[in-house]
Amino acid sequence: MTAAFRLNVGSGSILFTGRYRNRPAGSILGSMNMKAVKKAFAAITAAVCSAVLLCSCFAEKDVEGGELIKKARKAYKELDSAKVVMTNMNTGEVEQEFTFKYDEKDILLFSYKGRSEKSEYAQYSNGMELFTYENGELTYQQKGDKGFVLYTRATTHPQADEGLLIYSPGAVTDAVSTDEGGITHISHKYDVKMIGAEAESGKVTAFSADYYFKGEELLYFSETTEVEENGEAKKYAYKVEITEKNSVDKVPNTVKPYQEAQK
Repeated sequence: MTAAFRLNVGSGSILFTGRYRNRPAGSILGSMNMKAVKKAFAAITAAVCSAVLLCSCFAEKDVEGGELIKKARKAYKELDSAKVVMTNMNTGEVEQEFTFKYDEKDILLFSYKGRSEKSEYAQYSNGMELFTYENGELTYQQKGDKGFVLYTRATTHPQADEGLLIYSPGAVTDAVSTDEGGITHISHKYDVKMIGAEAESGKVTAFSADYYFKGEELLYFSETTEVEENGEAKKYAYKVEITEKNSVDKVPNTVKPYQEAQK
């Protein structure tokens, strides 16, 4: 089962699970409104202002593998649509999904579903309306309502932004790049205090991100978080895949099943 964690960066923070959540984004996640950003997504998590934004706010020197990661971040941000899938590497279970697509007016349509050990969450936006499910509660917002955020290509959702892929070179304590049968494996270990990693419960003791490239194409990345809780050491590892690139036909309404169940 997912455990939620948070990275704090400047004035922004991101929840993540094993990776960084909604982010958050980004998750990894800023528009899973503020209420959602406080809970378990992400990334698949994902959005959310990402710790990665540190490298764009400050002229930090790249570490090993940085150029490839920055190209992958840029390529992700430029996508018209995609589906992000986060899988628990210990169980093989998909625990979070984030799907997005820009319409003909560059308005972002998106949906998310995910759960942690303590919460279950889903959200769907058709651009003008926002439907949310959180732990048995359904809420609705529309354009013009207080707190409603209209995401566009210019000001996008944190999980649809480059921050989905964490890269903060100033906080990297160890960086290694190896060739594994034609696949470039980039491994970054982070200073958890510098990225402000927090656990939903317990204390984060270690965080690392691993990227796998074929040439300049990102195949997937993983994030591993180690936590000490009640004197017990736990490790959470998640694989994040960016799928259906520029080929999402329709963004699924992930809240509808909960609405129908409560009728």
